[in-house]
Amino acid sequence: MVDEMQKEQLTNQPDKLPANTQLLPETLWSSEPMATGDPPEGTVVVTIARQFGSGGSDIARLVAQISGLTYIDQQIIAEVAQRLGVDMEYATNQDEKTMGVVGHILDAIQASNPFNLHYNTLQHPAPAHTQLKELGYFHITQKVILELATQGNAVIVGRGSQFLLHNAPRTLHIYIFAPLPYRINTIMNQFHLNHHGASQLIEQRDHEQDLYLRRYYGTDGRQPRFYHLLINTGLFSFESAANLICQALPVVKELK
Repeated sequence: MVDEMQKEQLTNQPDKLPANTQLLPETLWSSEPMATGDPPEGTVVVTIARQFGSGGSDIARLVAQISGLTYIDQQIIAEVAQRLGVDMEYATNQDEKTMGVVGHILDAIQASNPFNLHYNTLQHPAPAHTQLKELGYFHITQKVILELATQGNAVIVGRGSQFLLHNAPRTLHIYIFAPLPYRINTIMNQFHLNHHGASQLIEQRDHEQDLYLRRYYGTDGRQPRFYHLLINTGLFSFESAANLICQALPVVKELK
């Protein structure tokens, strides 16, 4: 159970985000108002930020199963694709990234090509029309997340939801991480890569995620002050991690 000290820690909200963190102006895209992102009283929302290869998505799914909440991950991609009128492949390639996707990275690794994708991204920014498309995709992603959070009783995976819902009541922010050797071993098994290939994939995905969060929210997601609970899956099993999160949910319902 969550003791009084844990309750006090949860009640103390993370620090305010930097001033350059912003929600894109709704007037740039449509006249429809944004949802607040505030879950109804008596409900909760859990955001789960995670390092690539740490098992964060699996833990999010377990939390949803144990607590009876709605697991929200690929549903975001499908909803955004529908609203933009694009196919799932395009939406998946744009999801939670600025440029580049895991599939492209794997192709480069498996073809034994020089692995300098992230340096190219820095040296050769995307054309203006591509950046505009990314901006539109990001805006719709924000809109979908806010709408889903406003319904309550949801576990939302990634996509900057910890920042977008930073000041929302009854919302618990979790960060899942793991030591690099653990992550490398996980990715080796998941994608059938050797040690070097797994290390490259993790490096590129970390870079992509940092770019995404810094571009759209003005900071990366690694600072502990943005979360209520940080869990190291190199120490805790997925089941133990999920149970820790579930124990905190009764306290979260009281957060203002």
